Amino acid sequence: MRFADKVVIVTGAGSGNGRSIAMKFAEEGAKVVAADLNLAGAEETVALIGKGKEALALKSDVTLKSDVEHMVAQTIETYGTLDVLVNNAGIVAFTEFLELSEEEWDKVHNVNLKAPFLCSQAAAKRMIASGTKGRIINITSVEAHRIVSSSGHCQPHYNSSKGGLNLLTKAVALELAPYGITVNSVAPGVVETPFTAGGLQNPEVREWVLGRIPAGRIASPGDIANAVLFLATPESEYITGSTVFVDGGWTIH
Repeated sequence: MRFADKVVIVTGAGSGNGRSIAMKFAEEGAKVVAADLNLAGAEETVALIGKGKEALALKSDVTLKSDVEHMVAQTIETYGTLDVLVNNAGIVAFTEFLELSEEEWDKVHNVNLKAPFLCSQAAAKRMIASGTKGRIINITSVEAHRIVSSSGHCQPHYNSSKGGLNLLTKAVALELAPYGITVNSVAPGVVETPFTAGGLQNPEVREWVLGRIPAGRIASPGDIANAVLFLATPESEYITGSTVFVDGGWTIH
C-alpha cells in the first residue's frame, strides 16, 4: 500500500486513462478524488474502486477557475490535505489546419493547457500552505514532440496545446522546486481506450499504428497509470521537470 493515507486528485477520471490512474492509486491505499465534467463517469469510477476504499466523485469543469478552486477546497474539506494532482483531463480533435475554427482552437487549448495551469496553481498553493512536498503530474502526448499522422494531416491545436503543457511542466517545476514539490509529465503514445476504439477497429489503422511501435503492442491505460504512480512515489523525489514517454518506443524513430 504505497499510498496509504495519501490524497490524490485525478482530473478526467470518468473514463480511459484517468479512470485507470484513479483506480491504481486507490488499490495502493490512496484517498482518491475522481473529478470529471461527466459526473456519471466519475461516479462509475468511484463505484469501480469499490467498498473499503475512500473515493469521492466530483463534477468539475477544469477550464473554470471557480470549479477548480471548489474541487481543491472540497478535497481539503473531505480528506484534510492534498498530496498528488494528476492533470489528466484532455481532448483531441482532428480538424485540418485550413478548416480549423477559432472556437475549436480555444476549446482544445482551454482543456489541454489552461486547465492544467489552473489546477496546478490551486493545488500548489494548498501544498505550500500545508508544507506538503507534493507531486503534480501532467498527461501530455508523444504528439507534443512529433507529428503523428497516417493521413499526412496534423492536429495543430492539439499538438501545440500538448507542446505548451510540456513547457508549462518545466516552468512550474522550476518555480516549485524550492518547496519540495515535483512537477513532471507522462507522454503516452497510442492507448486502447474507448476514445481510440473506433479508429483502432479499422484493420488498416491498427496495422499502421503497430508498425510504428517497436514493443509490438498498443498501450493499455494501466501502462500509463503505472508511470504516473512511479512519479508520485518517494523514489522519484529527485525527478522534476521531466517527461516520461510511455509509447512502446514510438519516439525512438
